[in-house]
Amino acid sequence: MEKELSKLEQLKASRNPLRVIDDIYKEALEGIPLSDDYIGLLKWYGMYPHINSENKEDKKYFMKRIKLVDASLNLEQLKVMAKIGKEYAQGLVDFTVRENVQFHFIQIKDLPTIFELLKSVGLTSRMASGDGPRPIVTCPVSGVDANEIFDVTKIVKEIDTYFDTHEDEFCNFPRKYKISVSGCACHCCGHEVQDIAFTAFKRDDEVIFDLTLAGGLAKSKQIAYRANRYVKQEQIKDVAIAVAEIFRDNGNRYNRNKARVRHLVNEWGLEKFVDAIEDKLGYKLEVGEVEPKITPIEKRNHFGINKSKVEGESFIGFATTAGRIPGEDFEKFAQIIEKYDAKGIRLTTTQNFIVYGVKDEVAEDLANDFDELGYPYKPNTFRARTQSCTGIEFCKFGITETKAYANRLIKHLETKFPNFNEYVMISISGCGNSCSHPQVSDIGLVGCKTRVDGQRVDAYDIQLGGHLEGTIKSQIARSTKVKVPADEIPSFLEKLITGYQENNLGTNSFKQYLTKVEI
Repeated sequence: MEKELSKLEQLKASRNPLRVIDDIYKEALEGIPLSDDYIGLLKWYGMYPHINSENKEDKKYFMKRIKLVDASLNLEQLKVMAKIGKEYAQGLVDFTVRENVQFHFIQIKDLPTIFELLKSVGLTSRMASGDGPRPIVTCPVSGVDANEIFDVTKIVKEIDTYFDTHEDEFCNFPRKYKISVSGCACHCCGHEVQDIAFTAFKRDDEVIFDLTLAGGLAKSKQIAYRANRYVKQEQIKDVAIAVAEIFRDNGNRYNRNKARVRHLVNEWGLEKFVDAIEDKLGYKLEVGEVEPKITPIEKRNHFGINKSKVEGESFIGFATTAGRIPGEDFEKFAQIIEKYDAKGIRLTTTQNFIVYGVKDEVAEDLANDFDELGYPYKPNTFRARTQSCTGIEFCKFGITETKAYANRLIKHLETKFPNFNEYVMISISGCGNSCSHPQVSDIGLVGCKTRVDGQRVDAYDIQLGGHLEGTIKSQIARSTKVKVPADEIPSFLEKLITGYQENNLGTNSFKQYLTKVEI
């Protein structure tokens, strides 16, 4: 008996999912409500329903993601985004680990106005999510970092434009398709956990890209494989399209839990998958046996005042508090940037941001203005590398609250350990889907429940020792099988840090200590 496609797959096959825009306007302008079935298609425009107090979808309010093609917002775009945040999102703005902006409390009735605001400055939420190519991850300082290997901005825009202008071919995949294209000298894009990634390196006087495939997190977590192929810059778009077509045509449409590129690669085997890419291309890629030297995750950042390759300019990296930006602060970002005649901001894969196009003579003054607003450019380790997902506050998959919790936890650790200056990445995830990357963090806190005195309470499953450093040295965090109640996590982390300080005797870093410590 032939398997029957799921209701969602049947719906996607019946009509281009992007046509849900017509239904959005019918509800907003004519009062004709979207059917419950079509609510699920709103994610093609970056929208997901909030949940209510009963943990059910609340069709009144939505999270809305905006697609930033090159992780960038110029001044005019930033002003418009600040306006949306204040006037339509109740002042709740989040930065994501894929370098996008998310608003909350968006209502369908306001979408025509929001769409016009976005269009007025060349922004969109179209294909910000859904079963298709997701916004491409790239280095936020492409084109401005004096130390970069290669400026990939043009390539990223060409790939995005191709997918966007061929929507009928690429808007209905089995699930999402995540790409990274990076010329970053410190490999900040996390290519090890992408469906497909192109990572620049220098070979003599030539820049070439190492191809990796089938990375990803959540329940089917795995570090990407090297395809053992090198890709020239003029081949990147063709390879990204070829893999998209292979995934679209052969990915699992019967089980969404097995509907990612990594599942198809694992089913076929890497060699067969690479052969299929080359068959699509019509030519062979260069065999690349050796993985280029990859920067370890602890050295991947763009904080502080840095010299730009643009004469007379700097770029400055700042830390947020786990990616949450109050709407009034977003507006102040624009005011500070305009005050110093800078060009805009770009988002990072760690929920932080950089300001680019800053004149050298005012760089320190601008940096201090952001610092006073609460966004340090010389952040301590807890502020710099603590990430969190949306959590139960708005997400139907969430088990625990994350954003406010991360804020409290960061402040607690800053107070208890003001002089602790070793690198540590802490990721707080409200469920096992791992949107904040706990599985490749030094300390991953994954939301769950446990019992205390017979009562079910919020807790976190403790995962330790995750690491990114290429396909060989990267490491998925180990689950300790220990569930700590949420209100005990601060003291738990205190004991972990204190135990390291008292017993390590200087032989290992805290990061190394976490790979071995028993709890």
